[in-house]
Amino acid sequence: MAGLQESLLPIFIEEAEEGLALIQKFVSTWEKAPQFITAEILEEARRAAHTIKGTAGLVKRMQSSAIAKELEELLDSFKADVQCSVTDIDTVINSHAQLVELLSLARAGEPEVAPNVDGERVGFGYHNEKSAEEDSLNASLTADLINDFALPFMMRLHQASTEVDESVKPVCCRFYFGGRQYYLPIEDVVEIAEKEEITILPYGPAYISGLINLRGNVVPVVSLAELEQRKVKFPSTYFLIIAKCGTDLMAFVSDQLPNLSLKAAGHKIDVEKFIEQYSVKA
Repeated sequence: MAGLQESLLPIFIEEAEEGLALIQKFVSTWEKAPQFITAEILEEARRAAHTIKGTAGLVKRMQSSAIAKELEELLDSFKADVQCSVTDIDTVINSHAQLVELLSLARAGEPEVAPNVDGERVGFGYHNEKSAEEDSLNASLTADLINDFALPFMMRLHQASTEVDESVKPVCCRFYFGGRQYYLPIEDVVEIAEKEEITILPYGPAYISGLINLRGNVVPVVSLAELEQRKVKFPSTYFLIIAKCGTDLMAFVSDQLPNLSLKAAGHKIDVEKFIEQYSVKA
């Protein structure tokens, strides 16, 4: 997992820079003319804090994530038509400054600085019960990390330009089903989706779990366990790795969160040969 976190760091930095600019826009507007703070400006700042919270959590920058979480909650309590107090704005400014400082550490590849011995933090209060705080934060982030950050974040890494350091670009997508690990070459991966509704085919081959409608494209869903004649119950929570070969699309079921990896591991799926052998086409 450390390799994945390192590979996501450049994208985290980019996301954080964009988010901090939106938070600064909110602060600057308030300082110049509070009456011009619109619902849109406020929502941009709140959403920016939400994004920093989640993306920081993905790369285990937990101090940044904790500050952003509390900032998001504060911004969420504001209303565009209500004057924010000076104390509230000072808290936003201080939290923004801390996030900027922590971002500079991320750019330098340095770990986050621990709070001082008194457990104080400018802006929001920092408590010394670090493990309890992090446990609570991790629990609250779980859904956000999967839905809002992990899947789109990994695909952004996959689709990064050639200017990105080759050492942090993934070579494959690893996924799992019934205790077995598989991987697809990264060039065959289109996207990763969570719990798309599957239309069951009662008279189709056993290894086709059904079909999904992916933005107008009908895509067959493949259960590798059925092909291997392994009795594996279809999971209630699942992910789909959408793969392509030419114009053909197919989806593979994973019962764990897939990950883009710098190293191949598990059973390789050759999409072209797979289609030829099993005639998997919608």
